[in-house]
Amino acid sequence: VYAAIGGLERNVGLNPDDPIIHLVLIVGSTGTFWVLYRVWTYGGYAGDLSPKSTLELLTSREKPVLVDVRPEALREKDGIPDLRRGARFRYSSVTLPEVDGDVKRLLRGGREVEDALTAVIIKNLKAVQDRSKVIVMDADGTRSKGIARALRKLGIKRPYLVQGGFRSWVKEGLRVKEPKPETTLTILNEEAEAILEEINPSPLQVVGVGVGVLAGSYALFEWEKTLQLIAVIGLGLTIYQRLSSYDDSEDFKQDVRQLFAPVKLGAQAFSWAAGKLETNGVGLPTSPSSSDVRSRVLQAAAKHESQPSDDTSEGLQDASSSPEEALNNVDVSEA
Repeated sequence: VYAAIGGLERNVGLNPDDPIIHLVLIVGSTGTFWVLYRVWTYGGYAGDLSPKSTLELLTSREKPVLVDVRPEALREKDGIPDLRRGARFRYSSVTLPEVDGDVKRLLRGGREVEDALTAVIIKNLKAVQDRSKVIVMDADGTRSKGIARALRKLGIKRPYLVQGGFRSWVKEGLRVKEPKPETTLTILNEEAEAILEEINPSPLQVVGVGVGVLAGSYALFEWEKTLQLIAVIGLGLTIYQRLSSYDDSEDFKQDVRQLFAPVKLGAQAFSWAAGKLETNGVGLPTSPSSSDVRSRVLQAAAKHESQPSDDTSEGLQDASSSPEEALNNVDVSEA
């Protein structure tokens, strides 16, 4: 073999003593054998998936479909994958068609015929239509490869299979349930369990959630006090944020001046309105001043002296009286 390779190298024009040539030949032959192995092993379908990789793919946004091709008796005996959340509606099952023994002997490759019939059934499933990824799962991984290859021939772009079948699914500890009809209550219960498993809360988190539920219930029943408390807290936070934004005392003084500006404006307006309410002006009536009262009293006294008197003695008494006495005798009620 070595001599044949050396002769081939000389015929091509290569130096058989060059170590680089030997390295290239070794790497090239190894890569060729690896490609041939991949084509032989995985040719005709997209590849093998471990049970955990299958579950991750089912819960992703790519929306593949898991098709269980085990017989119905095995599904009732061993159970089915327990898929929850978004993966719940990405599971389907079919029953393998059985070809009569006499017909199978007449056909070449009876197993291939069964795989092709199963692939046709899978492709016509409502859940599989318009899906580019289909994952085939059998009991132990012996039948799914032929079905996946038949699906590729029927136009499914990326058919996968579960490595080891349902047996490996159970061995890796993934959830399994009985194939029984589901009710709304069971679905809600399973969804709640799935959410808790994803969250995986600690005891402290559970206590915190309980306290939060109680506080929310109290706030709902005492909504008026809750709104008042929210208003007080909001006002306090606003004041705190405003005070924390000050650079120096001048900013505080400026805010105070702006705060009392409406008060100052109101005081000026009140003072202006009060000045307009004079005694002779339009507005509220006011008491007469002392000078007005004195002038009115003197006018009344003069008027009284100018009137004629029937009795002479009374006239003389009035003439001899002083202005001060006249002021004392005048009724100031007229004023």
